[in-house]
Amino acid sequence: MDSHASKDKHLKDIVEKSQYWDVEDMMRNLDREMAQLERGLGHMIWDMDEHRVTACLRPLPITPTFEVSENDKEFKLKLRLPGVSRDDIGLTINKDSVELFACAREAVCRPYYISVDARGTLLPESAHAKFSGNDFELRVAKAKTKRLKIK
Repeated sequence: MDSHASKDKHLKDIVEKSQYWDVEDMMRNLDREMAQLERGLGHMIWDMDEHRVTACLRPLPITPTFEVSENDKEFKLKLRLPGVSRDDIGLTINKDSVELFACAREAVCRPYYISVDARGTLLPESAHAKFSGNDFELRVAKAKTKRLKIK
């Protein structure tokens, strides 16, 4: 028991005296280290027979920050796509959903992907998209619903 308490006190002393235990510095260093790892692992992807499979890693798509709002007349989707240019955005609008794929041009492509279902029927031909800076906005009109009175 004394050995355990002594070890805890020793670790606490190290932490309190260390100038490198600042959380912001640790996160900044972690980002830098992860970026180096991502760049460096590209040549290390090998198959079972030790043949190179690919020269670069293919990161999984991430979901961008987004906001959806819709009413009976319109479906609206707003996204933040940092590092993406207008030419790197792929958009598919179906009658019941919107799908977007974009790739940020960096040393390694950072893909974004989102698929959002709509409540109601969308009119793809009415779509209007705007891209400014990192902000993408899509507006799509909805088909009018007809209500019947039952007699």
